[in-house]
Amino acid sequence: MCCVSKRPVVAAAILDSLRHPTQVLCAARAYPQDLAGLFELPGGKVEDGEVPEQALAREIREELGTRIDLGARIAGPLDGWWPILQGRRMGVWLAEVRPGSPRPERGSSHLELRWVPLDRVGALQWVGHDLPIVRAAVATALMHRP
Repeated sequence: MCCVSKRPVVAAAILDSLRHPTQVLCAARAYPQDLAGLFELPGGKVEDGEVPEQALAREIREELGTRIDLGARIAGPLDGWWPILQGRRMGVWLAEVRPGSPRPERGSSHLELRWVPLDRVGALQWVGHDLPIVRAAVATALMHRP
């Protein structure tokens, strides 16, 4: 019997600015109950026929009601992907809200959205394996500043 591969997940480390980042948007999950209130980077599952970047843009539109511009990919240890809960893998990109797009708004997937200074992300309670991913995103954001 062959195992069915779980859909990959994509997430965005949405910064206040890709060129001069000082804050990242952190989202507290609304569900499931065992993860409610824990923080994550917003995103979701890649659907059949989508490339990861398209899935990420769609998920951010659906979850936060805004559009983003992508920056650098945060390379994970599994061929560019990060291991996360339930044996899934996650692709992560730096991003910023596209000029002229609405501010991100909390939808039903999250209890709270919070802009957090880059040096304070470790103070939040994160889902599963997400804290090392967020720290890598912060480090990459700071390296890519002009």
